[in-house]
Formats: sequence, structure tokens, C-alpha cells
Amino acid sequence: MKNFTLGKRLCAVASFVRDGAVVADIGTNHAYLPIYLVSSGIASGAVASDIKDGPANCARDNVRRFMLEDKIEVRVADGLCGIEKYKPTDIVICGMGGELIADIIDASEYVKNEDIRLILQPMTSIKELRSYLSDGFLTIDENIAEEDGKLYQVICARYDGKKRNYTEAELELGKENIRKRGELFEKLLNLAIAKKRKAIDGQRLGGRDVSELENELKELEKLR
Repeated sequence: MKNFTLGKRLCAVASFVRDGAVVADIGTNHAYLPIYLVSSGIASGAVASDIKDGPANCARDNVRRFMLEDKIEVRVADGLCGIEKYKPTDIVICGMGGELIADIIDASEYVKNEDIRLILQPMTSIKELRSYLSDGFLTIDENIAEEDGKLYQVICARYDGKKRNYTEAELELGKENIRKRGELFEKLLNLAIAKKRKAIDGQRLGGRDVSELENELKELEKLR
């Protein structure tokens, strides 16, 4: 796509979108992701959705600038409310907190379909998001991206109605990330270990029991 590139974070998200997909980008902001996906021929069409008028208007301007009004529809809506109208096959929710992402998914019956792919990139609370997904959703794959000195985790999942049990390390780092041990995994692991040690020190100074945190630290250190 001429004069248009995605950052590494959104590239990691885009890598999980299936060829020919109809994409719903929830919390689209500038609509960069759907514009890229449609223009590059990965997606056959898209709906760019945001809860606020400002970002939606910005998205419309960008869609118009790239002359994609016939393939990308911009809407103002709360989460996945009314998304069934567009029949998306791949739903992207990124750039927001993990607990909010879980709430958006939980409020929708449309996602309870094995053919629907969820591509999720939480900015915070990734453990809470994975814990939510463990009850009913299969994690197909995961990856890690680094942009501007920050690490981001991306989860690709689909509904299957089954409950799974994950260790603390798997909730924090991702079972698929642990299995693959890609080039950024060691950096992610070391960051998690450093954060856990800091939490232990803080709790200990406050006179609190740190035995559970110490067990979690040992679990992480075994992955080195």
C-alpha cells in the first residue's frame, strides 16, 4: 500500500487475520488496520467501529482518503453491539485494557461460534483476559511484538465452549508463546521475572505473606 505502513504492534495483529476475511476492528481509532488489511488484499471487507464520534470521524476521513468507502464501513457503537449485521469472520479488539476486552466479548453472543476468530491485543491485564478466555475459548496462537521499547502480546482465539486450566506462568506469558519461545520470548520472560521480584519486595516491606508470589517467581524462573 503506497505511503502506508503499520507499526510492529499492528503488524503482529494483522498477521492473524485470515485471507479473505471480513474484519471488524473494535476501537478502530484511525482505521489504519482495516485500511491496511483491505488495501493489501488480505481482507475482503471491514467494519471500523468506535464508541466515540471523534475517532469514528477520523476513521471516515482516512477511509475516504484511500478511496475504500465501498469496502470499509465506519460505525459508532458500543463494543460488539449490533456487529452481527456485518457478519465479520475475524474480530480485532486491541489497544485497550484486558478486562475491558473481556467485558466486550462477554456481552456478545455473536462470538460464540467456532468459525469466528478473535484477535486480541490488550495493553494491560493480560492475565485477567487469558483467565476469562480459559472458560470457553481455545487459544489458537499467540505472538509478541516490540515497538518503541515496549512489548505487546497478541492472542488469537476462537470459541469452543471448553474450560481449560492454565498455570500462572501461562496466564502471564501465554502457553503458545512458551511453546514457541520466539525471539522476543526471553525479553518478555525477564521482564515478568523483574516485575514479580519487585512485587515480592514491595509486599514483604508491607509485612504481607509473599509465599504465593515466591512460588509464581519460581515457576517463571524455571522457564529460563
